[in-house]
Amino acid sequence: MIVMTTKLTHKYAFTLLKMENAEGRNEYMDLVKEANLLWHQIERKKSKHTPRINCRA
Repeated sequence: MIVMTTKLTHKYAFTLLKMENAEGRNEYMDLVKEANLLWHQIERKKSKHTPRINCRA
C-alpha cells in the first residue's frame, strides 16, 4: 500500500511541476484533470486503510 501511494504521490508532484511549464490552456487543463484524478486515487487508497470509528449510541 505504501509503495503504491508513494508512486501516486510522485506522479502527482511531477504533474504539478509539468503544469508550471504548460504551453496553452488545453495542455494546462489536461494536466489539471490528470492531477485531480491522481489526487482522488491517493485519497481513496488512504481512506481504504484508515481505521473507522464505530459510533452507535
